[in-house]
Amino acid sequence: MRAIDWHIKNKQMMKDKGIKELAPKFLEKARNNLVAMNSLFDLNNNPHARKLLRIKENHEFYEWVVITGYYAMYTAAISLLAKISYRSKNHTATLCALEEFFVKKKILDEGTLILLKSAMFHKEEIEKLSEARHKREIAQYSITKQTTKSIAEKIKKDAYSFVDKCERIINK
Repeated sequence: MRAIDWHIKNKQMMKDKGIKELAPKFLEKARNNLVAMNSLFDLNNNPHARKLLRIKENHEFYEWVVITGYYAMYTAAISLLAKISYRSKNHTATLCALEEFFVKKKILDEGTLILLKSAMFHKEEIEKLSEARHKREIAQYSITKQTTKSIAEKIKKDAYSFVDKCERIINK
């Protein structure tokens, strides 16, 4: 059984024609997450804002940069699935569906095939999302300082790249 079939059978992924019209809204939400991510990243190095908001000097927001960056990417991925009339209720199912429908390009109908042939998704984009998810989990659930500025910078860059690519596909 293909992994995607398992997710569909277990109701973690389903066909939903009504969700297609929500694709731009999911993308807008992803863009809002990028704004939050960027604001948190910039807040780390803005003494005036930190003072105004009464943020302690040693307090860092890098873990939340990673978390919001991941969710920007994840929400953009949800917008892609919505564009092809799929709804996902599970992060792993979403990754699986992206690989199945955008990387392998096993498309269900001709209209979707034409849409997705123009998409230049490669496995490394999917791996970036998976890596961001892993780093978000470390940042969110770890009590150590494993979330560094360099991890936050990488996620920030990857999130913008991923959301931009999704937006190009949604707007075709």
